[in-house]
Amino acid sequence: MSNNNSLFELRISSLRNAAEISQQWATHTISILDTELTKTIFATRIFYESYEALIPKPRDQLSLHQCYFDDITPEDNFGLILPTLVDMQAILAFSADLTSHDKLLIHCSAGISRSTAVATGVLCQHGLSPIAALGKVFSIRKIAAPNSYIIALMDEALQLDGELNEALLSYS
Repeated sequence: MSNNNSLFELRISSLRNAAEISQQWATHTISILDTELTKTIFATRIFYESYEALIPKPRDQLSLHQCYFDDITPEDNFGLILPTLVDMQAILAFSADLTSHDKLLIHCSAGISRSTAVATGVLCQHGLSPIAALGKVFSIRKIAAPNSYIIALMDEALQLDGELNEALLSYS
């Protein structure tokens, strides 16, 4: 864990703004993308034709991590793709070496649930307490509603013994 005085800059966004922020500002981007099944069930063809154009692309001086899972919990699965502990471990491996010189963008489709949960975990990884991490996420993204299952997976991956789960419950 790093000293949070040397914390990286963080932005959380929807897909709509992600490519621009990633290209013009970020040194690192975590793209949390919808699965093909979600695209098939919930969206029109026109939306998903433009969807691909919105996804941040690799460029010089940008580290990019893409992951694919849906914004669901086991209770509302609907046959979609749940995030996994392996997904969270891969995200944490990607973000492990961030420094105060880095600018991290985390986005999902809406910038409300998956991205804010992942951001909370990454902030805990870098030394913030669960409550402080949630406070920072809510100050960055006022409409945050972190996905409780991703929070539970981050809690497990970071070995926080339920602290992150409890912090989310007390924050809600």
